[in-house]
Amino acid sequence: MKDSIRRISIAFLIAFAVLSARLLLVGVVRAPYLSAHPRNPRVAAVRRDIVRGGIYLSRGEPVARDSASGGPRLYMGPPGLAHLTGYEDTRYGTAGLEASYNAELLGLGGTGGGIARFVRGLLGGGPGRGNDIILTVDTDVQRVAARAMGGRRGAAVALDPRTGAVLAMVSNPGFSPGRIASEWDGLVKDEDSPLFNRATLGLYPPGSAIKPIVAAIALSSGVVGPEDTFRCEGAIRVGTRAGDTREVSCPNGRAHGEVTLAEAIARSCNVAFAQIGWRIGREKLYNGLRSFHFGDALPFDVPTAAGAITVGGGGLDRAAVAQISIGQGTLVASPLQMACAIGALANGGVMRRPYVVREVRSPDGTVLRRTPGTILEVPVAATVARRVKDMMVEAVASGTAQAAALPGVRVAGKTGTAQNPHGAPHAWFLGFAPAEEPRCVVAVVVENGGSGGRVAAPMAREILRAALRDTLQ
Repeated sequence: MKDSIRRISIAFLIAFAVLSARLLLVGVVRAPYLSAHPRNPRVAAVRRDIVRGGIYLSRGEPVARDSASGGPRLYMGPPGLAHLTGYEDTRYGTAGLEASYNAELLGLGGTGGGIARFVRGLLGGGPGRGNDIILTVDTDVQRVAARAMGGRRGAAVALDPRTGAVLAMVSNPGFSPGRIASEWDGLVKDEDSPLFNRATLGLYPPGSAIKPIVAAIALSSGVVGPEDTFRCEGAIRVGTRAGDTREVSCPNGRAHGEVTLAEAIARSCNVAFAQIGWRIGREKLYNGLRSFHFGDALPFDVPTAAGAITVGGGGLDRAAVAQISIGQGTLVASPLQMACAIGALANGGVMRRPYVVREVRSPDGTVLRRTPGTILEVPVAATVARRVKDMMVEAVASGTAQAAALPGVRVAGKTGTAQNPHGAPHAWFLGFAPAEEPRCVVAVVVENGGSGGRVAAPMAREILRAALRDTLQ
């Protein structure tokens, strides 16, 4: 009898401990998050008594703020920011920064007074005004990026490789945050998906834009040296079984002859990079790409997509390795991911965590929180990054990326023309400048745009020009 009572008592104690832990988690640890969650009905009640904080660009220009008359939230600023700033609507909720920084903008998060302010709001005292968030976006760069993209479907990202700060972000097609309520039905039915943020969530095969990354992996692994040469006869058979006719070819079957690694990048030689991928090998190629954060969702201020990379999976054959090495096959990534990866080469092998919210300020202007520049990965050594950077400079000086050149500035870049099963190839360009001390990295993708050298490179050139306007004057 005593043993039964003891067992029942122990069971009750365990159940009580589990319940207490759950209450502690929900009531204390997650309380600030849950109290400010957009789907919390109490937030809507408090929202009526709060002047929501504003969203401002790096030089103080307003992007979003509440109407003085109490009407719908106002959105302004340079074009192309809709996906980043997002929207707030009483019926359709929040998206973008309006969603991820909902607590700060309402003054309900830890930086704005936490639960105490939330309780005061419920009791009728009202917290008054939420906090402001200040972005890293440069007005001029954002405006030029939106103009350069024009009406083409795709995305453009510009960031500072030294810090990870986003200077511009455009996703096309866009929408008007201030007209979400009236245009919602048309937006969700639009086959071009204008509500979708292609810059952070769009996943594309990178095509030849991946080649500088593969080159860096090859040099780091020691399987390829700067003076090694590769024979290109226009195409190479990649199947390993009898009767398997799969091959990798260069555009129009053009034979490049004997090429070094630098020449393979400048001329965008697919045949050479298939051979380079084979030298690296499946596991080293997989691990090298993972070190550049491919296959993982980037930590960022709005949601990002992880992309896909299965080069290390079981059963991957020689043909699949060759396809990965030229940016095709199972490898897909977002424009933000590509910008961060190429930013690591620009920044001496150090990949910075991307961010777009520079700081959170209280209504009186006090800085409550400032985003530090943090290291995300160190995928390659500085010597390797420098060698690949020099190869990318040559690609702009005399190779496929010449349309990205700027007078008086050494630009490093790489084009990409990525095949896809849904139409014309996607046009890519990745690059940075000045090559000696890079201050801006650009990633541009144009869906079904065709040639990266003809379509994406000129767009990137204009974005770089805007970011380096002080240098070019």
